[in-house]
Amino acid sequence: MCGAGIVKPPHVSAPERKAPARREQARQRGRDTVRDNDLRPVITASWPPPPAGHGLKRGTDGLVLAELHGEIDLATAHQLRSWLDSLVALAAPAYVVDLRPVSFVDSTGLNLLLRLRRRVLEGGGTFSVLCAPDTRRLLWAHGTLDVFDPATPCEEPAGG
Repeated sequence: MCGAGIVKPPHVSAPERKAPARREQARQRGRDTVRDNDLRPVITASWPPPPAGHGLKRGTDGLVLAELHGEIDLATAHQLRSWLDSLVALAAPAYVVDLRPVSFVDSTGLNLLLRLRRRVLEGGGTFSVLCAPDTRRLLWAHGTLDVFDPATPCEEPAGG
């Protein structure tokens, strides 16, 4: 019986090994990093600038806040996908996507957000969404409310 009794350890990729440490660091910094953070606009010289109307801020502790505006749909998906991919390359410990200024999201836009979330979590970061009640209802209808688990703050959008 060649190989009997030999148990191979499960394959764990490098990002999965680092993920618990990053999650613990984020947990130690606290869950309310958006309010406790000194957010400043990010200089966009090292990656594509955000598509028209969208904004990006980065806190002193590495938190990345992407504020999306207008419509997120098939017509805007290509340019927005490239920009969101460049955000993942920042390898930040925490990402927040502010959807409060968004007026419309279709299934293509939701897929972009799901893709961004997956890539951030695979890289060991944390991912959060801020949204208005209308967007929350959309996420519920689409079956993604539990996946995103968005916060619904009462104050105005970050750029407002």
